[in-house]
This record gives sequence, C-alpha cells and structure tokens, in this order.
Amino acid sequence: MPAESSVQRYRKWYARLILLYPKPHRDQFAEGMEQTFNDLCRERLKAGRGLFCLSLWLFCDTGVAIVRENAANLRRLTLKREPTSFLNLVKNLGLVTCGLMVTGIAILMLLARGKGEDITGIVAPALLVTFVAGIASGIAAILQKRAQ
Repeated sequence: MPAESSVQRYRKWYARLILLYPKPHRDQFAEGMEQTFNDLCRERLKAGRGLFCLSLWLFCDTGVAIVRENAANLRRLTLKREPTSFLNLVKNLGLVTCGLMVTGIAILMLLARGKGEDITGIVAPALLVTFVAGIASGIAAILQKRAQ
C-alpha cells in the first residue's frame, strides 16, 4: 500500500507539472504523457526499485521540455501577429539601454570629477554594453525596414 500511495502522489505532481505546457500541447499530449509516467512508475515498483530517482529525472526532463515548448509557442505567437514585432522590441530595448547607460556614465563621471578616483573599471564595461546595445538596435532597425 505505501508504494501505491507514493505512485498516486507522484502522478498528482506530474499532472500538475504538465499544466505548465501551453494549452494546445497539453490538449494533444497530456493524457499520453500521464499514462507513460504511470506505466514507468508501475514497472519500477515491480522491479523493486524506488520512484524518487525516476521521478526526479522525469520531472527535470519535462521541465526542460516545458521551457522549450513555451518559448516555441511564444515565438509562434509573436511571429504570427507581426513578423517585425520582435525586431521592434529589440530595437526599442537597445535604444533604452543605450540611453540609460549613457546617463549612468555621465552621472558617474560627474560624481567622480575632481576626486582623483579611477573609474575606468566601471566606465569601460558600461561603454561596451552601450556599444553592443547600439549595434543590436541598429541591426534590428535595418532588418525591420527590410521586412516591411
């Protein structure tokens, strides 16, 4: 009996984990996934082995698959609405990042002025981030123009 209750507990947790998949994926595969999980647990118990390691491995594997499927679903939804919306997001994020970084560098330079402190360890990486964000923003703007 204790083994049966642990199978039920793991099945319940797995069913809750599957709820994190996007609805279309859940509708298509959830029942089969739960049945496979149940079968694997029962085989494991028949072999006289514990369920914890199997469940942990399957939960981790399913968790990775959930992240992948949700990312793919988000990508599909974003591209379905408007192909250039992702490029627009990258462009705007790059511009905001550049603006914030330039403002932060200017404030840092004003605060350090006349104190003789070496701020190159902070300013150099900030300038690099600003440069990369500016390049990404520019490339996204060019690709967005071409796509329209």
